[in-house]
Amino acid sequence: MAQKPKQPLQQTAIGYIPPHYVEKSQSVHSNFCRFLSALLDSYYGSKAKEVLKRLMEDYRLGATRDGAVIFWQIDRENKVRTGKVMQYNPGDGHRVKDGQTSAVNWIHSILKRQRVLAEEWQLSQCLFGEHLLSVYPDKVAVLVESEKSAVIGSALFPGYVWLAAGGKSQLREEKLRVLSGRTLLLFPDADAYAEWKERADGMTFCKVMVSDLIEKNATPEQKAAHIDIADWIIYQIRDSRINCTADHLVEAERILLRMTEKNPALQKLIDDLGLVLVSASLIGSGDGNPP
Repeated sequence: MAQKPKQPLQQTAIGYIPPHYVEKSQSVHSNFCRFLSALLDSYYGSKAKEVLKRLMEDYRLGATRDGAVIFWQIDRENKVRTGKVMQYNPGDGHRVKDGQTSAVNWIHSILKRQRVLAEEWQLSQCLFGEHLLSVYPDKVAVLVESEKSAVIGSALFPGYVWLAAGGKSQLREEKLRVLSGRTLLLFPDADAYAEWKERADGMTFCKVMVSDLIEKNATPEQKAAHIDIADWIIYQIRDSRINCTADHLVEAERILLRMTEKNPALQKLIDDLGLVLVSASLIGSGDGNPP
């Protein structure tokens, strides 16, 4: 008896959320934005409201009735994948955690419970800020771990596309393929430098540089607290050191010089943050062009 031919595996369809949920939620009236407003006021003064409005519009920041922020995941085709709902302390900008849980909720889960989305609806996450890659095709991309870091980074250095992976373990190729052909700077958190550096070595589809800013400059106490680039920027603002200049560029010097000659804005980021960048070997063709 002849065997029946195997049926090809069907690829699970990506689920999307109607965009009107994003539009209805957009607001600066979250506790995260209250903290951000105070931080920006100390740096920008009278221009702080204008900057906050730009961040809300760029990242489509939302707010819930109880003041939680909604970090929407919108892909390069401007389709809404989900929204990450988190509560922050408006005074210090730290996450508010509810007992033993991390106090993270998801819009797709809420809509499933409300039966707005079908039970078989499938989530496929994308980078936070991914939709901005199409808006700013020529900007250098900066990838951080948390959404908070991406927003604060963009507030201070708007000449770059600031993206968030959404977690230390989220540096996955299927998420990062949208960065093909781009120049990418990685800013790992204090506890993720070695892991992200190793992951960067396998990213053959773009030019990758990994910053050791926190790894080399954070105090033992800061490392124990698992600080990230947002914490570092906040420290520099409060210590009036945001415009400090790096003394040297380590092993990446030759490549950085070549890249910054073509992109002076990249040098400005390095100077303003006092960066020392490593792992800048251009992964790909020997001429420095992306594959």
